[in-house]
Amino acid sequence: MNPNFLRSCLVLCLASLACYGRVGAAESPDFERQILPLLYNRCFSCHSEKVAKPKAELRLDSAEGIRQSGVLNTASPDKSELLIRVSLPHSDEGLMPPLKGGGQPLSEAERGLVRRWIATGANMQGWQRFNHREPAVEFRNAPLSRADVPELARKVDELVQQYHLSKGTALNAAVSDEGFLRRVYLDVAGRIPSYAESQEYLASKVPDKRARLIDKLLDGEGYVSHTFNWKADQLRLVTKGFPGQPGYMYEDWVKESIQSGMAYDEFVRQLVTAQGYLWENGAVGFYLRDLGMPFDHMSNMARIFLGTRLECAQCHDHPFEPITQKDFYQLTAYTYGVSNLYSSAGFSPDNVKQWPELKSLLDSNNASKALRDAASGTIAPLKRLTKDTEHSLTFPEHYASEPVARGKVVEARTMFGDEAPATAENRRVKFADWITSPRNPRFTRNIVNRLFKRVMGVGLIEPVDSLSPVNRPEQPELLEFLTQTMAQLRYDERAFLAVLLNSRVYQSEAERKDLEPGEVYMLRGPLARRLSAEQVWDSLLVLLVEDLDSRKPLPLDRGPAGRDLLVKLTNMTAEELLKRSHEMAEYHAVRRRHNIELENQKSLLKKATESGDAEKVRQLRAEYATTNAQFEQLQRSMQMGGLATAKETDPRWQKLPPSLVRASEIPTPISLGHFLRQFGQSDRREIDAFNKSPKITHSLALMNGDLTQTAIESDSYLQKELNSIQNAEQRIDAIYQSILIRRPNAEEAERCRELFATSRTPDADLIWALLNSPEFLFIQ
Repeated sequence: MNPNFLRSCLVLCLASLACYGRVGAAESPDFERQILPLLYNRCFSCHSEKVAKPKAELRLDSAEGIRQSGVLNTASPDKSELLIRVSLPHSDEGLMPPLKGGGQPLSEAERGLVRRWIATGANMQGWQRFNHREPAVEFRNAPLSRADVPELARKVDELVQQYHLSKGTALNAAVSDEGFLRRVYLDVAGRIPSYAESQEYLASKVPDKRARLIDKLLDGEGYVSHTFNWKADQLRLVTKGFPGQPGYMYEDWVKESIQSGMAYDEFVRQLVTAQGYLWENGAVGFYLRDLGMPFDHMSNMARIFLGTRLECAQCHDHPFEPITQKDFYQLTAYTYGVSNLYSSAGFSPDNVKQWPELKSLLDSNNASKALRDAASGTIAPLKRLTKDTEHSLTFPEHYASEPVARGKVVEARTMFGDEAPATAENRRVKFADWITSPRNPRFTRNIVNRLFKRVMGVGLIEPVDSLSPVNRPEQPELLEFLTQTMAQLRYDERAFLAVLLNSRVYQSEAERKDLEPGEVYMLRGPLARRLSAEQVWDSLLVLLVEDLDSRKPLPLDRGPAGRDLLVKLTNMTAEELLKRSHEMAEYHAVRRRHNIELENQKSLLKKATESGDAEKVRQLRAEYATTNAQFEQLQRSMQMGGLATAKETDPRWQKLPPSLVRASEIPTPISLGHFLRQFGQSDRREIDAFNKSPKITHSLALMNGDLTQTAIESDSYLQKELNSIQNAEQRIDAIYQSILIRRPNAEEAERCRELFATSRTPDADLIWALLNSPEFLFIQ
């Protein structure tokens, strides 16, 4: 082998040995915390035992392989070929890592770290070999509950305090009651508190009022709404995204699982093992969301449930991690056989249990084409059945790693943790057992990291979908404790959030500086961050809608997509389906005649109007109304009507448009012009595709939008709350507390007094100004 070629390959990998932490000038970098992660991410995909034939026969996943590289000169670091090659001009073809392969040249600081590592002896500090099969984790099998939250929160405080003592740093000052009130409402309920809610909390004198408020919010409807938005963005849940299927039932299932307090591991298990029809089991929407896309489905599942990105390994070995295409195929083999994944053939009359007998009846009766079409339409919803099949995944014809395996069946196998051998009959059950196990090294850690980010604004590991054996947090003891805690709480998300929310770090003043890429989160307090589109919308609605969390969309007559009809169709006999098909054939014929008659009436009405024959116009309109009423009655009897909304009867909301409900209750995807989309709500084509970046449209929507204008009108809910307050000073305080959840400071109060002394509409002016203030759009 050409030794120069060997050295070049090694340089390509070691060129990225940059430091992710701070190292003193005379200290050797911590190999496992600073050097190994870069080997893992930059080198192992080509130079480890994960590769059937490591390039240049070079292995860098062992201490021996690194020592034998020959490119490190510890006596004269500047003469190391490694440093020479990484310091070449960007235009030099010998630069490592090569720009052509997508490599990023080392910065001056990174080259300095590599030099220091070499100069201090390229010390690997006892490390010998990397274990590519990330081992299963052990956990304490001692159950905990919400009653243990106070003690668990104190343990979090101890770990955070130990961290600060080791760093010579400290927590931020404790947040005020007003700041805590606004923050916890936005983080738990997804909205600001109402004026009445604020007054109740701030007036309380009980010493544990923060803990009581946390429990109240976690058990409230606001938590369900906000948590649904959070989970729906991960699941890419769309109400209107299932052709021919009632997608709202998947949405309802997710909401019910949150409302009931379903444990997170059970939530994931039910999604992974879901089968049947949507109206029997709403969780099957998890598979219908990715019709005919088994590889994308597995990539999405690994990302949201395991914090691991696999998509690069769909077509080839992962370029940045030791994840091979074989790994990806073996994992996908567990779910590939699901009817609606491996092929769009999940839509088939063979899925309708009554079809053989119904087909026989149609044939024996020499059914017309119209009747056969009606029968096909009648059973159409029943054709989309989610079930396991014996269909198996095979290696593709372009599979490069092992050409002899092309076209052969892929054996299902997990990538890390425990093995999970399976057969065609139990693949998904075995996969669910593995993925939700507390022994899985990434499942519990993933949900802990995501929930931590949900309330703190940043994960202990970032990005949250980049978990790996070498991606360690700045405070590993805290992550380990929280991971064990989640398992012992039996994946009770409310209880786990209560631990975080009761901690001193959460109840500290916010960190107002954005973290730069690679910058360490120092656990001083939550990050200040912009509200999501849903939080802005729902917070505005607090000012417009009394008892907002209690208001739900008005009941809908969903016609052919209604649950009752679909359940009835499922349980019909073949004879009953045939009868329904006859009725549907007649209905379609009547509808065609009705449409023709309507067109004739419109033509006659137009002529009568143009001729000025008022009596004829009145007569035709009466006939038009009668014809429509008769057809609508037929539609209702057949349960074939379109969406029909009931009328509002609750006196609190009778004057409000039906659209003023919480964001979680609005069908998605929403049109681009809607307030929520203007503020960056995800279209849910991709995971967490929301956008919180400020835009000019945000300012325009708040300055001139309908919601702001409604809030400042004299008959708005907010203005009605202010009517009982006559004193100007008190009204100023009430407006501030309603919108920013605090009293004005001295300077603000003075300016407001001037406003109230000079303006004809001081209330409206102040409300408008506060809604358009940057403070309104941030969690602090």
